[in-house]
Amino acid sequence: MHIFLLTLSLFITGLFFQPEYTYKVTDLLKLYEKGAKDKATCEKLVMHLNNYNGHDPVVWGFKAGAEGMMAKHAWSPYAKIKHLRTSAAQFDEIIKKHPQIAEVRFLRYSLEFFIPRYLNMSEHLDEDKKIFLNSLFHYPKSDIDADIYQTIRSFLLRHPDQLTEQEKKQLHNLKT
Repeated sequence: MHIFLLTLSLFITGLFFQPEYTYKVTDLLKLYEKGAKDKATCEKLVMHLNNYNGHDPVVWGFKAGAEGMMAKHAWSPYAKIKHLRTSAAQFDEIIKKHPQIAEVRFLRYSLEFFIPRYLNMSEHLDEDKKIFLNSLFHYPKSDIDADIYQTIRSFLLRHPDQLTEQEKKQLHNLKT
């Protein structure tokens, strides 16, 4: 009976005291999408990713993306530009070391996509699109994460502005 109670209490403790955030791509993606709409979640995500000491470039990409996303939630134009410049520098550093990682390229693309063009901070759209579309169109033979595959596809279906007609046709032919 004591073993049963001990097992039950450990199980319940595990349910209620699991860490809120992990560094798994699927978890980061959910938080990232929520952070795009919610300032508090975005701030928590930035703080969480600031504690990351690992070497996964995709996690570092989320860190750069979350920093850039803070511009959306910032009040002053100065703070907005500061977040975007910090994010751009972080993305440049990651992509210099890992130029072919589709997930990182998509994170930068999705951020630059919404930056007003007159700020001249959206210079990588075509370059990034080329990298992540290649992985998207070769999925599952590419090394792109399954959740990110769905996210990229959904994003592009909602925002086809930067796609050619051929890319749109290929995108619609992709399996869900």
